[in-house]
Amino acid sequence: MDAFMLRQVLLVLHLSGLVLMVGTTVTELVMFRSFVGLLKKQDKAAVSLFGLMSGLGRILLAGGVVLALSGIGLTIISGGVYFQQLWLQVKLGLILLLPLNGLLVGSPRMKQLRNSLLAEGVGPSLGVQPAVTKLTRFHSVQLAVFLTIIILAVFKFT
Repeated sequence: MDAFMLRQVLLVLHLSGLVLMVGTTVTELVMFRSFVGLLKKQDKAAVSLFGLMSGLGRILLAGGVVLALSGIGLTIISGGVYFQQLWLQVKLGLILLLPLNGLLVGSPRMKQLRNSLLAEGVGPSLGVQPAVTKLTRFHSVQLAVFLTIIILAVFKFT
């Protein structure tokens, strides 16, 4: 396989990883909003939906691994020529923000929500509301970061 073909394959993998991550984040947001609606109605289906929502992290992780490995491959094949460009430096910083936001905000709030559901059952409660608010903000930040990364990758501001 020549260098051009390898670059094209890596680009396809890179975009596939990005699509997996963004798609999973959007899916998680839609499911989360449905979950909150069911929670307000005290519908027991909220617990099932929460279980489904919790499993999306594996897909997100798989997309992140594909994205990272293909990004490393693209860097190697290009000889690191883009590292000197500001758009890539900003993009890499934003990419690091995604898992950091997930670890510091998303995961703890999902655990808090899970614990509240187990302790209090299905229904709107004061213990659940702070987690819901922070998770809504978390999803908005994640999507804004993804959008910024895509804009930087397409326009490659110099």
